[in-house]
Amino acid sequence: MKNTEDLKLVRVPAGEGRGFSVAGANLTWKVRSDDAAGDLCLFEQVIEPGEGVPVHTHSYPESFYVLSGTIHFVSNDASGQGWDCTSGDVVVARPHTPHGFFNKGKETVRMLSISVAAHEKFFDAVEDADKQEPFAQLPPTDAFARVIAIGAQTDTHFLPPSSEASASEG
Repeated sequence: MKNTEDLKLVRVPAGEGRGFSVAGANLTWKVRSDDAAGDLCLFEQVIEPGEGVPVHTHSYPESFYVLSGTIHFVSNDASGQGWDCTSGDVVVARPHTPHGFFNKGKETVRMLSISVAAHEKFFDAVEDADKQEPFAQLPPTDAFARVIAIGAQTDTHFLPPSSEASASEG
């Protein structure tokens, strides 16, 4: 963590940031926790039609701001909440709240994910695993099994596939 005397205003110009694509996720880090005195991280996510993130939980909050397109969010808690969210909508997943999203439309979705520094551990571990053995070389079920195992080690817990199906259904 940086000393408060070392804090500076940080600007990430449009179109910049450290991008990576792995296991169907296309992300661009806009702010890493090191850039924010360890307080938060922020990345832009591009979700193509037919893609999404299965329902999962973690012990910290995460917020999403939809920049463009329409994305379907679900929460598989007892309330069974779900929404189609469009540009300007915000979704907040509180700690331990099941959440996932899926692009059911025909246009690309762009959104920001804002969370705490701990959220980086999962993505960094997935990125490292991809460098060692590319996910693209694996059958999708094997690739997702690797993601689930990494998640279990980094506080991102995916719900069983039956929960995932509700995210992709209309």
